[in-house]
Amino acid sequence: MNADQRESSVRVFFALVPPPDLQRALGDLARDVASRMHGRAVPPENIHLTLAFIGAWPLSGLAALANVGADLVAPAMDIMLDTLGSFRRAGIAWIGIVMPPPELTLLASSLATALAAANVPLEARRFHPHLTLARKCRGPHPIERAGPYPWHADAMTLLQSQTRSEGALYTSLARWPLGERQALQRAR
Repeated sequence: MNADQRESSVRVFFALVPPPDLQRALGDLARDVASRMHGRAVPPENIHLTLAFIGAWPLSGLAALANVGADLVAPAMDIMLDTLGSFRRAGIAWIGIVMPPPELTLLASSLATALAAANVPLEARRFHPHLTLARKCRGPHPIERAGPYPWHADAMTLLQSQTRSEGALYTSLARWPLGERQALQRAR
């Protein structure tokens, strides 16, 4: 990729972003987990559940991604964050869900299908719903119960990720309500 291509693209992904009070509670948990696992806590404002990672995407194509988000109809859902785990090789500690609600799996699948129909390439990974709490973890890597942290997820967000020396900065580019309200907006 040459300099002109880098300047005209952004790194983006679709996510569910917890409300600020839950982000703060998960931020406290992230600091505890990072301390125990000898890692670096994710700042509370960066805690999210990735639905679809796009990566580098042309600025001129952001409208296509916004159209996918706006056209997607999905219900709001209740999520219970209740399990700590890790991706050892990647050095990532996360909080996840023992029993993901079917609506969450359906949302991720529907989004992947809509993105594929819009010719947006995605990673070929199985959907593993989790929220990253800490990076660069050296261990120990326990799997244990946590919380639980109840979350009523009622919106999907398109986020831009900017890499900085002090860590990533996520900026919301677009946000769409989940549930009845979005279905009504679509019908108009």
